[in-house]
Amino acid sequence: MKLEQDDIDAIKLVLQKIDFMQHLRQSEVDALIAGFDKAEVTKGETLITQGKTGEVFYILASGSVGVYLKRKLMDKQVAVLGPDSFFGEMSLIGDELRSASVICEEDGIVYTLMRETFRKVIMTNPLLSDKIRKTASKRKSETKAIEMSEWMGKKIS
Repeated sequence: MKLEQDDIDAIKLVLQKIDFMQHLRQSEVDALIAGFDKAEVTKGETLITQGKTGEVFYILASGSVGVYLKRKLMDKQVAVLGPDSFFGEMSLIGDELRSASVICEEDGIVYTLMRETFRKVIMTNPLLSDKIRKTASKRKSETKAIEMSEWMGKKIS
């Protein structure tokens, strides 16, 4: 879907709230926004699959999504994200596989940015790419901590 001015304003607001995006120059903000698309999503739709290659960065405009980690018997929900949340940046930074699955909990709207545009704009700004790597590292550590606490809980039980 084509972006309207309201969509552009919403994307700008979210980008301003993202720690690493605060270091963008205006020309970089404009280039990023020009690369976003808008899509409707439906309850139950999988946006990201754990273990797959990442190609898209998401900003959730409306609705909610669940973040799930794969388990042997059943996936475990580790977070629920609502409007103005972003996800999918970790695997766009490097060539890592997706660390979790993201599934729509209800119908909504997402803004999507493809890997090529994300990397072209973001990763050419040295300060910004360093901040993103730190954010990704923090999220990765949080995921590992969740996995470790579950493993320890099972070993103790």
